[in-house]
Formats: sequence, structure tokens, C-alpha cells
Amino acid sequence: MSGRLWEPFRIGRMELKNRIVMPPMVTRYASDDGSVTERTKNYYAARARGGAGLIIVEATYVHRNGWAFANQLGISDDKFIPRMSELVDVVHQHGAKIAVQLHHGGRQAKESLSGLQPVAPSPLPMAGGEMPREMMIEEIAETVAYFAEAAVRAKKAGFDGVELHGAHGYLIDQFLSPTSNKRKDEYGGDLRRRARFLLEVIAAVKEAIGDDYPVWCRMDGKEYGVEGITLEDAQQTARLAQDAGLVAIHVSAWGPETPTNRTTPTFVSAVIEELAAGIKKAVSIPIIAVGRITPEDGERMLKEGKADLIAIGKAMLADAEWANKVASGRVDDINPCIICNGCRDDLRNPKLVGIRCSVNATLGREKESEIVPAARPKKVLVVGGGPAGMEAARVAALRGHQVTLWEKESRLGGQLLQAAVAPHKDRIAPLYKYLETQLQKRGVKVQLGKEATATAVTEFSPDAAVVATGVKPFVPDIPGLDRANVVQAGDVLEEKAMVGDKVAIIGGELVGCETAEFLADRGKEVTVMRRGPEMATGVGPNTRDFFLSRLLDKGVTLLRGVKYRGVGPEGVVITTRDGEERTVEADTVVLAAGAMPDTTLYDAIKDKVAEVYQIGDCVEPRTIRDAISEGFRTGQKI
Repeated sequence: MSGRLWEPFRIGRMELKNRIVMPPMVTRYASDDGSVTERTKNYYAARARGGAGLIIVEATYVHRNGWAFANQLGISDDKFIPRMSELVDVVHQHGAKIAVQLHHGGRQAKESLSGLQPVAPSPLPMAGGEMPREMMIEEIAETVAYFAEAAVRAKKAGFDGVELHGAHGYLIDQFLSPTSNKRKDEYGGDLRRRARFLLEVIAAVKEAIGDDYPVWCRMDGKEYGVEGITLEDAQQTARLAQDAGLVAIHVSAWGPETPTNRTTPTFVSAVIEELAAGIKKAVSIPIIAVGRITPEDGERMLKEGKADLIAIGKAMLADAEWANKVASGRVDDINPCIICNGCRDDLRNPKLVGIRCSVNATLGREKESEIVPAARPKKVLVVGGGPAGMEAARVAALRGHQVTLWEKESRLGGQLLQAAVAPHKDRIAPLYKYLETQLQKRGVKVQLGKEATATAVTEFSPDAAVVATGVKPFVPDIPGLDRANVVQAGDVLEEKAMVGDKVAIIGGELVGCETAEFLADRGKEVTVMRRGPEMATGVGPNTRDFFLSRLLDKGVTLLRGVKYRGVGPEGVVITTRDGEERTVEADTVVLAAGAMPDTTLYDAIKDKVAEVYQIGDCVEPRTIRDAISEGFRTGQKI
């Protein structure tokens, strides 16, 4: 494919083969002390092989008192250099350049990791975070030196450049932002003084590694949802940083209402392009833009002079081959990021080591996920055309098996079809379209409207069968649910059921709350009820507050801790958590009380076919990520 994205480009002395940048994204694939692991190398090698021109290695702590994540990469000691060099080598083997992002967490650092109280410009904690200690002048100078020493290590390891992390509420950004910097000395006050720490870091780094070694900064073009950094502030800071010798600016954004961390009712691309464009106007050095940028918008932004390089982040987690597929015009082969924020939720999950991806089971498991041709091609039957079944069929076909898929409905997608209907969820639709396309391209024989029975399966006589039959709705024991005005949430979302003006929803997890938003957007008066004390507990922490606030903003009533007495002609009779019996008036009652695994077929054929696998929600109702992961692993096993 021709276009600006594929033109060579220079950042300082660094020659890039194209204008696509993989931005730094914390993976937590390092060892406990912060060393590069085989997992780290395999992850970055896959993205380098995937065609990116520049890979910027994730936030790497320059001193232990800036250590913000478990299993975060470190560059605070010479002991890290040898393995960092190995990482550089594996990326260089695939023709990409590699830089490392130098990071200090400041008040976002964790005493549990470092054994030290976090430090910050001012003693102001993050919401729910640890209380930091205000940095003394001598400590500021020491920290400037930590960045310079880390840059020397990066150069010794063979990195092609370094990026200073001056964004996302970490230490440099804490100095830059008036919300976190309340100092009265030479490091606080007006913008020039708030920028002093950054400028001192730049000067020290450049002095330590030489003027011709590429150094740039990631910075917020704006802080959203707080009285913080404005675009005008960022433009001024960028000019100061350019004058100090930086060779580029990587423009991001931060704050509780940042568009890159929030969704929109329908998908919007390039959500902070105006920030990159604004800083581009203020400086003459190259600008790296980021923020859900599609290939088309990346090309447009380059042509319009809004940026010089395009950073592709989560889309490259979802598909390591993103750049190669765009370059060769195979856009319909790109495994799409569905913007679920699951990878971000994993960052601070103490039960995990490493982030995961809902749509890409190979993330962080690149080596063990290589597709190996089957020793003996088999006749494989997959029953169920939801995400688990489609992924199993895709991978099995890639391995050379002869695959047939039966789906009882008239189209593929399973529960993804309903999931894509709710507001803010249209970005799920590309996932089932991608999977459907892959089945066509891999020669999977798809039969729609095909009900699978034990007899039909045994007559088909597969060598291996994969049962991915999903779920059936759970109907709780509440009197009156047999009334004509009681409907299932799935039927509402697919508009198979008529709904009156007043709606009561039984069940306050994800499906119930999403159905409520769907109906509220259509002017309905909606009440959601649940027995438990909290709504939408299965929604990840990066999404949940925003999700629930939207429901309240749209006038949805949320009732927690209720006891159901029954459904009558006026609506749902409940006892509230205060002990009051009342009727929630409703023309229509929507059941969203959960689901049960549909194991009927599996139970009937498990002893009749030599090789049988049960995957997805028919094992236990869970997430898209679980379905895709089980589908992939099963396709590998057969």
C-alpha cells in the first residue's frame, strides 16, 4: 500500500522505515525485580516482526522509589543492561528501531514494591493512592541524575533513543500540572517554574549521553476533568522542551475524563487529534500522535500536517501484525481492538502477572501460541457460532483440519450480536465480522440454521467435536414471570420484543444495566433492580464508574438490595433494603437475571465421539476473553 504512513522518516539521527510507532504500554511481563524476560522479548519481537517502524518500550523505572507496577521493567541498575541488550537485538532483527521510555511514578509509585514512601512535588495523594512525601530540593537534583544515569544505561544497551515519560500523572507530569504541584519555590508556581524539573532532566540526559543521541518526551496535550494542563500550557511547555534540545514530542492526554480512556456512544477515531495538531503548530520538531487512530485517519492526519508519526497502541496488542496487514491492504484480516479496557484493568490486578487481551489469546504468550500444522488432519465439527466456536474453527482450520461449523441461528456471532447493540458497544461488531471473514478465508464450511442433536453429530461422524453451545437464560423463582409482559433482555436488545414506556429490569449486572441504557436512549422510564448491594460488579474498574454515571445521567433508577415478591398487573412487587414493600410500576418487565450453561449436547455426545471439547459459556458463563482464549487453545490442541 502506498501512502504517507509507509514513508521513511527521521527522528534526530534515527532513521525509521515507516511512520508507524508502537507506543509504550505497560505489560507487566518483566521478572519480579524488573528484568527483561523471554516473555518480554517474544512480545516485542512479534510487534517488530509485525511491521512497526519504531517500538517504544514501556514505562521503565529509573529508580526504585519510582516503581509503580508489579513486574514493571527497570533500568535503575547496571544489572538490567545485558537483558535489555537482548531485547534490543530481537527487535533490530526485524528491521524496527527501538527506544525505551524512562519513567518515575512519583505519587503513583508503590511502597509495597519499593519499600519506600512515594515522593512527589507536593504531598497530595492520588484518589485512593498512598500519601506521598514532598520532595526536597536535594532529592529533586538526585532524581534528575537518576534519569541521566538510566539514559546512559539505555545507550549502553543499544537502544536507538529514549523517551522521557512526562505524561499520565507520573512524576514529570506531576511537576507540570497545577493540580498536583502546589510548591512555592523555584519548581512550582507559573508554568516556567513547573517545567523546570522537565528541563533539568532533559539537560542532564543530553549531557550524559551526547547531543546527537535522540531524546524526546511524552507529554499531555491536555488534562481532562480537572483544572489542570490546558492545550495552551502544553504548547508553551513543548516550545521550552524543543529549545532544550528534544528531537520530538509524543502527544498524549490524561485525567479522569480523558477521551482515550473513555468510550463514546458510537465509535470515534483519533479522539485527541486536536492536541497533536495544536502542539504541531507550536513547534518545528516532529510530533507523534496517538489515540485510537485508524489507518485512514492516520493517513489523513499526516497529509493534513497534524502529526509526523502515528502511534498505534491497543490495536497492536489485539493484532501484532497490524502494520503489515495495513501495508498489504489486508485490513479485513486485522483482529480488532474492541476498546473493552480489559488490558488496563489487568495493570493493577494483584492476581495476575501480565496483561491480557479479550480478542487476542496470543498476547503475552507469543511463543507458545505459534500455529503448528496438525500431524494428522482431522474431520472437525464445531457446534456453535459464537466467539468460542468461531475462534476454535479458525485456529483448527489454520492448522490444516477439515472444519465444519453448525450454528442454529440464521447468522454467526452468538452473544456478540446482542453485546454490540448496547450504547458504547458498537466496537464489538468488527470482532464477529473479523471472525466470520476468517472462517470464509480458511475454508471452514459454515451451516446456518442447523440444529445439532446427538443423532446428527454421530451421523456426521467427526474425528473431533467442539461444543460451544453457549447459555440459556436463567429464570429465577419469582411469581408472575409467566405473564405476557415479561421478556428476556436479549430479545429486547435484538428488538424481538415490544417494550412499553415504563420498564422494570430484574438483574443489575452488565446485561441488565446495558439494556437499561439502551432503553433510556429510546425515551423509556427505566428502573433496574438487583438483590445484591452493588450494580454491575462484573464491569472492570476502568469502565464501571463511567458506565454507572451514564445510567444516572439518563434518569435510570437503580435499586439495590431488593427482595422480589412477584410480578403483578401493575409491575414488580419488591421489598426495599429499608424493609418497605412497594410496587415498581412497569408496562414491561425485562429479565436479565443471568444465564446457565447449555450442556445438553455435550452431555449427549461426550461418550459418542472420540475427541470432544466443551468450551466457552457452555462450560460457565464468562467473558469474551474467556471464550476467545478457550477457542484458540482448543484449536491448537486438536
